[in-house]
Amino acid sequence: MLEKLDLVAVDVDGTITYEEPYIHLGAVKALRSLGKKVPIALVTGNPFPIAYALSAYLRPSSKVIGIAENGGVVYLGERHRLLGDLNVMDKVKKFIKDSSYGKYISEDSKFRYVDLALRMDPVTQERLIREIISKGFDVEITTSGYALHIMPKGVNKGTGLLSLCEELGVDLGRVAAIGDSHNDLEMFSIVGLSIALPNAPREVKERADIVVGGPGYGYSLPLAIKVLKSLLSSP
Repeated sequence: MLEKLDLVAVDVDGTITYEEPYIHLGAVKALRSLGKKVPIALVTGNPFPIAYALSAYLRPSSKVIGIAENGGVVYLGERHRLLGDLNVMDKVKKFIKDSSYGKYISEDSKFRYVDLALRMDPVTQERLIREIISKGFDVEITTSGYALHIMPKGVNKGTGLLSLCEELGVDLGRVAAIGDSHNDLEMFSIVGLSIALPNAPREVKERADIVVGGPGYGYSLPLAIKVLKSLLSSP
């Protein structure tokens, strides 16, 4: 359990949204309330321009900080840093664009610096994963529940959060993370406290320190915020 809270890392899709990718205003209100006491970083699979805009306009706390593209981009104010082997990603992108899988590339991929996102049915997804593995591409493959994400090996939300904390001078043991999907697990594994929402898959719930109640998605985020506020108010 956390003894001190210096940073909160919060997933976006499925965590501060409805089941559909629309921002839940009640979740934002709860984040801003907590953000008056502790910095909040949005940690998302969304492209860097979208992630940065969310941080700047939703302004969950005074600092515009966060992680985009599942760890591929770390931003702190106007500075941002790309993580991972981009040459490998160029090869993967070429393979997919030249194949029948090109039609599944997400419409926002033209704004992505590192991560490649594809939206497809589960059967096609499994077939693509097998082909990528058979070709020996040195990449990470994960799912956010909204898309399949392909990233350079060693890049994930956990490594992104580690990089951000090094920039901020924050001890990971004093960080809390809130999420709802498999791509949040690496982040959960390195922080002092991990909180899963009720809409998370079973594996994610099992590996979280706390699972809050409620109907899930942005509806349940205020309950997670309440847990963190209780930690801040305890002696």
